[in-house]
Amino acid sequence: MEEHVEACRANGRIRQRRRDGGNGDPEEDICEDGMAVPNSVLDGCQESFTAADEKREKASTKFFRDTGLMAMLCRHDRVLFLANMTSAGEKQHYILALVKELCKHLPKNTTIGLLYDIGCFIHRSCLKHGLIPELMERITFALAVFHAYGHQCTSGNPLPVPNRLYFVY
Repeated sequence: MEEHVEACRANGRIRQRRRDGGNGDPEEDICEDGMAVPNSVLDGCQESFTAADEKREKASTKFFRDTGLMAMLCRHDRVLFLANMTSAGEKQHYILALVKELCKHLPKNTTIGLLYDIGCFIHRSCLKHGLIPELMERITFALAVFHAYGHQCTSGNPLPVPNRLYFVY
């Protein structure tokens, strides 16, 4: 999954340069396809989340082969799947691997509610880079309200917003 995420990101950067003609205006504040708020809001939200910073190392790979565990729980707080994190930082491929594994065990018409502290960041990356296009119609992303307020996330208000991103009390 890690290679897939990196390949999708690289393809997205190439497409963006072609679309911009190589000289896109970085100051242009637009709403990306599928998003309800402009880039400046999403960028600010991403910068305020420690977990969204894939370069931040919480555990050193110099001393530890395993740097953590990421768990997928059901709404009853039962562990469904675990991912053994082997790279420093909370990389996107861990959550995407868990989602793909979950989908293998569910009927194809099942809607998945995904509550994740950086749900807005993952939602944006999935749309922007086409990370899991075959699953996007099935997933409704959510962000706990205390994360939104605690990290000054301004991607909406505490009511459901369009484009499948919700806040949960």
